[in-house]
Amino acid sequence: MQSWRKPRICIASLRAINPLAAWCSLYEIEDVTASIDDVDLLTLRPGPSFRYADWIVQRMMWRPGLRQLARNQNPGLLNVDLNREYDLLFVVCMNMHDLLYLNAVRGWRERCKTAVCFILEMYAGMVDRYSFHLSTLRQFDHICVSFAGSVEATSRAVGKQCHHLPVGVDVLRFTPFPSWPRRSVDMYCIGRRAEWLHETMIRESKLEDIFYVHDTIPSAQIRPRNYLEHRDLFANIAKRSRCFVTFPAKIGVGYETLGQSEVGSRYFEGAAAGCALVGEAPASHSFRRDFDWPDSIIPVTDEAGLIRLLREVRHEPGRVEMIGRRNGIQALRRHDWSYRWKEVLEWSGLEPTPAHLSRQRWLGELASSATHAGCDQ
Repeated sequence: MQSWRKPRICIASLRAINPLAAWCSLYEIEDVTASIDDVDLLTLRPGPSFRYADWIVQRMMWRPGLRQLARNQNPGLLNVDLNREYDLLFVVCMNMHDLLYLNAVRGWRERCKTAVCFILEMYAGMVDRYSFHLSTLRQFDHICVSFAGSVEATSRAVGKQCHHLPVGVDVLRFTPFPSWPRRSVDMYCIGRRAEWLHETMIRESKLEDIFYVHDTIPSAQIRPRNYLEHRDLFANIAKRSRCFVTFPAKIGVGYETLGQSEVGSRYFEGAAAGCALVGEAPASHSFRRDFDWPDSIIPVTDEAGLIRLLREVRHEPGRVEMIGRRNGIQALRRHDWSYRWKEVLEWSGLEPTPAHLSRQRWLGELASSATHAGCDQ
């Protein structure tokens, strides 16, 4: 928060409720926004009965006779009273269940001139199942979803036009510029993965001089002690990796996606770190729009293609490095969370702050410097 200015933004954060590693990227947009705008960051905290109350209220939302009562219930969080007015309330939710937590903030609709909700994981096939949950979104002025293929279905369910807001990344945390670190990791894979690729990498790393870094604990069980340290470590490893594995969001979880192919966080994180993205491009127009430069991803669809790529990484590293440098430059120009926040401000009729404009100038200068050095060829 810019302490010499009156806060105009209220962000209701769920960071104290959801400590899982998969949620950490959500908190980056809140932190970046707080660093460039005049923000009161309101961290919602669980009360002593949270675990039990949350279990009860979340299940009430599925019972036709109880859901009308449940929609206004605080599921065990400590109540917060807003004691001043704001131009904008911003809430980031991973999924529809998170919407109930806003009931702990009393008076938010009366105190906030404009309210915006950003939902990250909402597939079009979920709309009918979550129709009642979605109806609670009508109290927001603007609803944005990270999956382009879900905008139309969500708009119909809510009864108002929703926006597509792509995922972003704290590019200044991930960028390898202006100094280019030594790339000692050949392949980096985090989160959900294609098992055939993982098994091939394990085998090849035993047979060849290949450094393959990957998760050994299921991502649903990872609870970082400090989410900032977790993101810094992730970024530092990515900045020292030649290739970064990327597949469409929720790979292997077809019962949720129902065939919808979308752009997840990994694409933005790997590109920002200056890695060559390796894997599969989502069948989404938003990917073709947001990653429209040459070789934004190296498609690898089978074991033979992966082995050919590993041979190129070992014997012709120059091309792979150039691809990574171009990815890093494009991320500086297009995929920082500050660019996403600018869209939110435009919908809300607000102007960016001097700190916001300063960050974007610095991103542009880094990109220009790298381009003039011959990195974007």
